[in-house]
Amino acid sequence: MKPLAVLVPVKSSGAKSRLSPVLSRVERQELESLLLSGVLGAIREAGLLSATYVVSSDPEILQLATRTGASIVREARDEGVNAAVEAGVSALDSPPRVLVLPSDLPLLLASQVKHMVALGEMLQVVIAPSTSFNGTNALVFPPKVGLPLSYDNDSFWNHLRASARKGLSVGVVSKPGLTFDLDSPEDLRKLARARSENSAVAFARRTIK
Repeated sequence: MKPLAVLVPVKSSGAKSRLSPVLSRVERQELESLLLSGVLGAIREAGLLSATYVVSSDPEILQLATRTGASIVREARDEGVNAAVEAGVSALDSPPRVLVLPSDLPLLLASQVKHMVALGEMLQVVIAPSTSFNGTNALVFPPKVGLPLSYDNDSFWNHLRASARKGLSVGVVSKPGLTFDLDSPEDLRKLARARSENSAVAFARRTIK
């Protein structure tokens, strides 16, 4: 197996501002912790926690990552996902392969993490889009090929086009645990209706009106 680093970029606490109509600040902070713990739990079950680095400028997030057993990359300030991934790659001296997973995938399963990694053994780039196919929810890529990161509008299509321009082999993974990210009140309502049983689902059922 090719060496792999897992990067989990996390915005500073309170970043889930779109949930403010339905959740208090304290509730949003609790949710952020539950989400990160869930993602790190899936990574641990996949056997990759020892290769995982949480990238953030938030001291509480970094403390949670350390308690969970992940390593950390401390940013001076929150400058977005692109900068966080670049900071992680730079801190690790450009590992052969990187799997980028956001912290807000409440239904992520270890089997889906393993699937991304397995495809990354065969292909140069593997992308898991968001449900609407305009975002990138997981990305495997080799940093040394110079793939431009584009965690902005239409990042899925931007990453796909950039890979094609460089002549890289690409795979696309569309599985519910990878495509569903939690960002809006409607997402929280959908999570409350999920058939899965975990801490984030229980939180959604307890708090959503």
